[in-house]
Amino acid sequence: MREYNLDHLSDAALLCQLSTLVARARRITAEVLAHIAEVDERRLYAPAGYPSMFAYCVDELHLSEDAAGRRIHAARAARRFPALLDALEDGRLHLTALCVLAAHLTEDNVERLVAAATHKSRAEIEEWLVAQAMGPLAPARACFIKPVVVRVSEHALAHTWHLRRSSVHPS
Repeated sequence: MREYNLDHLSDAALLCQLSTLVARARRITAEVLAHIAEVDERRLYAPAGYPSMFAYCVDELHLSEDAAGRRIHAARAARRFPALLDALEDGRLHLTALCVLAAHLTEDNVERLVAAATHKSRAEIEEWLVAQAMGPLAPARACFIKPVVVRVSEHALAHTWHLRRSSVHPS
């Protein structure tokens, strides 16, 4: 098991490692969003037995509903505007900023909005959008992907359970 006790690190080493880890996390988040966007575009969740990208992220990838919704929302915006992934990776924008900006982005304004939102908090971005007569956008709706509810028969459910179980525990 990995040791997470960091008492042995000097202050300088701890701060340096933290900065490095945050940069790595941004890069990984950008890569995750690119993958989610591509899986979503190809609808690869359907052959895997899921009715939506949201269901796939929650049930297969074990993301929380909130994490899945935010990432799908941001991934769809980034698919349309790939510069968002660069801004996320280099730290100009955070995931919440992508979600807040998504509804307002066009080919004509994406660079301006990214520049305006650079290194801003959610509240600062929302204030700026209101000042530009582009907002407000209700925060609860900014990054919510409504889960799809699919009704399946007991037989189909049992069959799907059997298929998943047999792929994990082959006879």
